[in-house]
Amino acid sequence: MNATFLMLLLSGCANRTETVSTQVIFRLPPPGMLVPCNKPSVQGTWPEVVSEDIPRLKQALKECNQQIEDYLNWRTQREQPTERETP
Repeated sequence: MNATFLMLLLSGCANRTETVSTQVIFRLPPPGMLVPCNKPSVQGTWPEVVSEDIPRLKQALKECNQQIEDYLNWRTQREQPTERETP
């Protein structure tokens, strides 16, 4: 009985299983391609119509800049090697 059980256990060692490794490669745009948006400060006395547009302009610039900053932060995280990648 013990010999039969031992043969069953050892038969699993006879077949080698080929392991496959998958590596994720990030293709990033060049670092200089995207830069934070310029957020100009508005100064001076302007007509009422233009002054109503200023908050919308500033909000659009803020949202644009946030998207770029989010991307740049994401890119920085991807460029840093993980614990598995360090030698």
